[in-house]
Amino acid sequence: MEAQDEKSKIMTYMNVMQFLTKHKDYYSYDTYTLEMLKSYAKRGLAKEVYFTDVIREIYDELGLIPDDKNIFEAFLKLLEQVHGIEGRNIIEVGGGTIPTLGRRIHLKQKTGTITVYDPRIGKDIKGDDRFILKREPFTNKTKLGNADLIIGLMPCKGAEPLLEQAVKHKIDFMLWFCEGGPHGDYFDYFEDDGEWRFSTTHMVERGMEDGKMGQLVKTKLEDYSHYPIIYNQR
Repeated sequence: MEAQDEKSKIMTYMNVMQFLTKHKDYYSYDTYTLEMLKSYAKRGLAKEVYFTDVIREIYDELGLIPDDKNIFEAFLKLLEQVHGIEGRNIIEVGGGTIPTLGRRIHLKQKTGTITVYDPRIGKDIKGDDRFILKREPFTNKTKLGNADLIIGLMPCKGAEPLLEQAVKHKIDFMLWFCEGGPHGDYFDYFEDDGEWRFSTTHMVERGMEDGKMGQLVKTKLEDYSHYPIIYNQR
């Protein structure tokens, strides 16, 4: 058993290092993340849950995360149950260097579009007329076009403009929070990430009430993350 585990660790490390070599431009700007990726790979933690976003993306790309541990799959299942994706014109905020969630949605959709916003999206990742890649930040001034659903899987700073836009334009939404909270800006006034989430959620509740967007639902998928998920339910 120990020999099998050791072999698995070696294979994981080799797979990750080959990926990093092939796509070195993805993460060359972030020395800390590179070192962390190498550390995770050496330990063979393909079954762990609490990865950073970059590690999740790479491990998913390499098929190293079991379905029952895959946060992208969990989020997509919940999204399909709550809002549905077929025929929807979806905006994803903070899709990552590898737009893993957006690509999963695109592959499942027969009609509709998914537009992914993130300035980090890899230059060699190709979109099309239904899988639209926007290599730019999503802001509270971004034009939404014909979007009727806006989502974010732990988009951190993107959470605020996502929710502001959803409420302003009365668009269905789903957001999985991350630590967020104090962003390190000089004008931060939140003491911790819990206070930030509470304040942000309260803002959304008030906006939804004014816009008659239905009920705000708060839930958690503890097997994947202890951070909450919020969405509207009409």
